[in-house]
Amino acid sequence: MRPFKNSTSRRGLAAAAWLAAGLAGCSGGLGRADRGDALRIATSWPRDDRARLAQGFAGWLREHPAEAVGDAVAIAWVETSDDEPTADALRRLDPAPDVLLGGPVADFARLAVGERLESLGDGAPRPYWVVARRTAVGLLDATAPAARLALADPRVDPATLAWCLGRTEEGGWRAGYAALVDLYGSADVAAGWRGTSARAAVDRGRAERSVVRLAATAASSVVYEEAAAIPRGALRAKAARAFLKFLVADQGARTGPEFEAASAAGGAADLEGLAADLLGATLVDARDELATAVAAVRKAGSPDWAVQRLTQPPPWPPASIEKLLRKEGEAGLTLVETLTGQVAPEPSLRLWLAQSWLKPSRDLDRAVLAEVAAVERGRLVREPRFRAWLRAEWTQWARQRYRWVARLAASGATPSVPPPVPSES
Repeated sequence: MRPFKNSTSRRGLAAAAWLAAGLAGCSGGLGRADRGDALRIATSWPRDDRARLAQGFAGWLREHPAEAVGDAVAIAWVETSDDEPTADALRRLDPAPDVLLGGPVADFARLAVGERLESLGDGAPRPYWVVARRTAVGLLDATAPAARLALADPRVDPATLAWCLGRTEEGGWRAGYAALVDLYGSADVAAGWRGTSARAAVDRGRAERSVVRLAATAASSVVYEEAAAIPRGALRAKAARAFLKFLVADQGARTGPEFEAASAAGGAADLEGLAADLLGATLVDARDELATAVAAVRKAGSPDWAVQRLTQPPPWPPASIEKLLRKEGEAGLTLVETLTGQVAPEPSLRLWLAQSWLKPSRDLDRAVLAEVAAVERGRLVREPRFRAWLRAEWTQWARQRYRWVARLAASGATPSVPPPVPSES
């Protein structure tokens, strides 16, 4: 099925990042929540969920007196927002909470890498978080393709990112990426800077479809996992551990993966972050050009060459690097060496880039992203200069590609020359 003849969707929803707010008490038999010895739990989960957990924890403690922690049985809920990464909000919270509840697993992996979480076991390997909740997420009204569509930026909405990656996993990266190009190019509401922007557009009547939590797993959904953990230096670590044990024993949570050291926890998070940058650069930052190109391709009857060129992922090595390497003499190599030194100051990272960029070109997919994310255990993708340059490279490549496809599709011509590549940056 050609992606520009029929648009369907699914998705993964996510929620939870953290923003300092106030303390909110909760009923449920745990006593006063404003006491100084209360267990402080930071979460963006709704009030009903918090009340249910508070009551359940109180009952569980009565049944497991060995887990009791003196008088520290009251819960003080710290309400947080879905719009801020967990690490950013944790820096804002003062005093720090005893438990972080909810938010994408990748956020907790990054916190573990930064040694900001207490380990949940002795010796090595050990876990650093529990998977507290698994939620099916997908497109609201996915059976109504004519309904107005609002899609969030996968870089700021964990649910959208989970759904996007789910699309690429189920049907293969190439087909999944092509479907995302079609969907983002035909969305009626542009992605906002906040993670909740797309769902807010539905609430306000500007759109009918968006990624939402689903009551049950469906064929058009993916599962979004949220975690819970204990921040390093929590004042009530014993009570916090009891709460996590309650989640596992009574609420269907499961213990997360075990690692020899916290620094080994970030591989999947680095891959996910790099994929988010790729999707954000090509689907959101270049959206104006993408929307124009999608409309032009559809108007031209969705010719095969146009669909294939429009939905092709960026290459690796990046297109501008290939252009530099094609220069005659040593000029191109000199420019590549200069650029490499600017974006990757460490010698080992420069060496890897130089070797990788001399290999044959291939389309970016999960395997290539994983390869880049694994360099020096993530040190390359955590280098801000490299990430900023790569985002700009992907955005510029996408904009030029979309303009080129739109122009040729509108003219009715079939291309006889390869598409342009971005200028050196």
